[in-house]
Parts: sequence; C-alpha cells; structure tokens
Amino acid sequence: MALTTEDRLVLKALVEKELTDIRKDEKNFKVVNSPVLSSIVRTRENDFPFLKSAKLYEKYLETLQKQL
Repeated sequence: MALTTEDRLVLKALVEKELTDIRKDEKNFKVVNSPVLSSIVRTRENDFPFLKSAKLYEKYLETLQKQL
C-alpha cells in the first residue's frame, strides 16, 4: 500500500505526538502488546521486537519519523 502525502502527514503527526507523550512521562510509560497485534502475529515469540521495551519502541518511532 502506498501512502499519499496526506497519509504521511497524518502518520507523522501521530508519531510525533506519541514521541512527545513518551518523553514527557518517561518513567511511567509502559508498552503494552495489544490483543489485536498478538492475534496478527499469532505467537509470543513472533511479537514485534519494538514492543519488548519502551526504549525499543521509542527508537522504532524515531526511525519511522525519519522515514516519513
């Protein structure tokens, strides 16, 4: 699926908001692997690597932000 310019702008804004929220309350931020993502992946061993810690998630978002 190709993203339109509008899609990229919206996604970038959402990523920036998420990064701001993480950095604002870093001590209390927790990554939770939702049932929806787990059902897509189907097994715990195949969970997305960036969902294993808040730091990995933050790094993933920073990389995604650069790509947008």
